[in-house]
Amino acid sequence: MSGGRLITARRLGALYFGVVVFYLIFPILIILPISFSNNDFLRFPPSNFGLRWYRDYLSDPVWIDATILSFQVAALVAVIATVTGTLAVLALARGRPRFGRAISGFIALPIVIPHIFIALGVFIFAVRFGWEDNMFVLAGAHSAIALPFVVLIVGASHRQLDPALEQAARVLGAGPVRAFFSAAFPSLLPAIVAGAVFAFFVSFDELIIAQFLMSRNETLPMRIWADLRLELRPTLAAVASLLIVVTTLALAGAELLRRRAQAKLDQR
Repeated sequence: MSGGRLITARRLGALYFGVVVFYLIFPILIILPISFSNNDFLRFPPSNFGLRWYRDYLSDPVWIDATILSFQVAALVAVIATVTGTLAVLALARGRPRFGRAISGFIALPIVIPHIFIALGVFIFAVRFGWEDNMFVLAGAHSAIALPFVVLIVGASHRQLDPALEQAARVLGAGPVRAFFSAAFPSLLPAIVAGAVFAFFVSFDELIIAQFLMSRNETLPMRIWADLRLELRPTLAAVASLLIVVTTLALAGAELLRRRAQAKLDQR
């Protein structure tokens, strides 16, 4: 390919990339200005600006209770999925490769299966034992769909570790648990944190399973969905803006930790 054609191809690639990025962030460019509107209805562009709908969100006990419940469930999911997923990665790494591939495929099923089927199965189970509207049952169901992300993230980091580190710790007299925490865990920690962040937001943003399992107590996505159907107030824009900021900061922090860990591994 000649130099002119190469430059043209690069420019077209950059233009295509810019269009895709703009398409992805365009809703955010609409939501953020609306959230600072003082209008009574959703309107773009806003005719005047203020913090009216942020104050409305923070002073409404229904919104606050839904937010607290979502944080509680998501925090529980982050702990369950991260611990279970990390242990699964270690077990798969030490098991037979043939069975490991089959189990890895089984763990990844919640990514492929539509959540409505998972929700229906868990709902039938919960009704059978009288566990409807139970935060811990919801956390268990959310953990099932968050677990594959933890396994993928931590597993990718674990495959880059040098097994000689743990072997050296064992030679020096450390037991299996101590060898893992002293030699492998520090390198895995950024991936574990990133997996926990992903698990948290997988749970925090989930709606379908929560709709099946929760009735009296609403999570934040349930409250947003109900407001969309019944009222469509600008409070939604304020809530969405806060979620965008929190999610962006958390994912950026997780990515920063991952890059630092990767840089350390590359220096070895």
